[in-house]
Amino acid sequence: MELNYPQKSNGMFIISRDDMDDIANQVLRNEIPSVAEFAKEVDIVYLAKECLFLDILSKCLSPDKSTLGLIAFEDDSISCYDLRYNQKTLDILGGTIVVDISLSGQVNLPRRRFTIAHEVAHWILHRTYHSPTNQKFALKTVSCDSKNIENIIFIPDSDLRLIRTDPEWEEWQADGLAAALLMPSIPFQRLAIDKISYYYGGNMKQINIQLDPYIYGNIIRDISNVFNVSFAATEIRLKRFGFASIA
Repeated sequence: MELNYPQKSNGMFIISRDDMDDIANQVLRNEIPSVAEFAKEVDIVYLAKECLFLDILSKCLSPDKSTLGLIAFEDDSISCYDLRYNQKTLDILGGTIVVDISLSGQVNLPRRRFTIAHEVAHWILHRTYHSPTNQKFALKTVSCDSKNIENIIFIPDSDLRLIRTDPEWEEWQADGLAAALLMPSIPFQRLAIDKISYYYGGNMKQINIQLDPYIYGNIIRDISNVFNVSFAATEIRLKRFGFASIA
C-alpha cells in the first residue's frame, strides 16, 4: 500500500486524524471489506498475519510490564526475559510483532488487540521514518511503552501543539491508526448513533459522564463489546467524533 501524504525530510508522514481514518478504511476495504461497513470485531491478527504478512510472538518484554509491544522493521536481536525474569537475547526477523506475555488471557484481550493494532500501524506508517537511509532515526526495532499504547488521555485538536518531538508524533499516529483499524469510522459512527438514540429514547445528544454516569457507561460498554476493544479506547473514539464531551 502506497501512502501519498506529505512527509518531513526525515520520512515522518504529516497526517491528521481524518487521514488516519482514510488510511484504515483503505486497508480494511482491501483486506477485510465487511468490517469497513458493518459494526463487528475486526480480526486484527488475521490482518497482521494473513494480509500484511507479519509474525506475532508473545514474550516477556520487561519485568515491570512497562513495554507492551514492539515491531522489528528489519532482522534484529532483542532483549526479553524468561519466566524467572532472567534476561536473554532473542533473534527475530523483520516484520515481527512481539507482544508482552502479560497481555495473554481473555481478560486482557482488548488491550492485546490494541497493542497488535498499534504495532501494525507502526509498520504501515513508519518504515520510511526508520529506514536505513534515514541515519538519524535508523532503528531496526521500535519498542512501545505502556504509557504510549492506548493512551487514555484524549488530546483535542487545539492541544496537538503540545506534541513536539517526532517520537511523540510517531506514537500519536500509531495510536490513532490503531483505533481507526479496530473501530472503523463508518460502522463506529453508525453504531454510536444507534446506541445514543436508544438510551435517550430516540433523541441524539452528546453523552456526558457528569450528567448521567449510568447511561454514559452503558453506551461505551455496549460499543466496546461489539468491537472487542477497551472502555478507554471506545471513549476516546467517541470524543474524536464529537459524541462525548471532552471534559
